[in-house]
This record gives sequence, C-alpha cells and structure tokens, in this order.
Amino acid sequence: MRAKRSVITGLVFLVSAMLTGCGFTPMYGSAGLANGLQDISVVTGPERVDFLLQEALYDRLGSRGASGHYTLQTTTEINKLGLGVGADAIAARFAVELEVQYELHMAGNADALVTGRISSEASYDVSSSVYASLAAERDAEERAAQMVANRLVIQLARALQDQDGW
Repeated sequence: MRAKRSVITGLVFLVSAMLTGCGFTPMYGSAGLANGLQDISVVTGPERVDFLLQEALYDRLGSRGASGHYTLQTTTEINKLGLGVGADAIAARFAVELEVQYELHMAGNADALVTGRISSEASYDVSSSVYASLAAERDAEERAAQMVANRLVIQLARALQDQDGW
C-alpha cells in the first residue's frame, strides 16, 4: 500500500514538473493569469439581469473591492424564445437568451483595451403554477448570467495573456 502511494506521489510530481517545463500557466491561483483581473470594476445597466451579471462577474474576477484602474462596461439584451410547442399550440418550454456586449477601459483612457460580444442560453419548463414558472424563468436568467460571466472572464484572461498585462 505504501509503495503504491509513493508511486502515485512520484507521478504527480513528474506530471507537474512536465507541465511547468512546457510553459503551462494556470488560469486561477496566486500566480495564475486571472490574478491580473482583480483590479477591474464592473459597470452594468439597471435591470435585474444586469445585477445578476455584475454579481457573477465580481465573484469570478475577485474584484469586489477593486480600486478601479480598469472598468468593464457591459450592455445586455435578453430575449425569451418559445420552444417545445405542444399540440394545443402553447409553448411548454422557453429559452432565455442573454447577449452581452462588453468593453474594457483603462482609467482616463477613452479607447477600449478589449471589446467583444458573448451570448448564452438557458432553458426552463413552464409549469401549471404561475409561481413555479416565474421561479424557473428567474433561475434560467441567473444561469445564463453565470455562463456569460464565465465566458467573459476567460476571454479577459486570454486578452491579458496575449497583450502581456495590458
């Protein structure tokens, strides 16, 4: 049993040494690429989905107390699409599509460092209960905002790596 544990520990160290030698850089962690994203403040619109996106971005960026050297401005557009139309011509399933256009600015600079557009979709079932349907719709909006936030942080981390720290 002890020999097996030693072999596994040795393999873990060998693999980690190989990854370090090939230029692998972790995205998250103390020395990761996303570490440079903690200085971004997020500006969104006044709608509920904007708030959900802002909270998800702050969670992923770790920038809730950012000093504001960088500002991420987002514009959201949300659409509901009817799916799964039954024999009675009533949609029994909907998809919430969230499209976000974003720009990253450095403080005091009008030119955007990074721009882009991200979309995400989350679906939900319509229930016979109005409350359950509303709760399912809100949950789908929250899931869509979290997926957009995940993708946006990945794109920002890639841009940070490509531009060597902006």
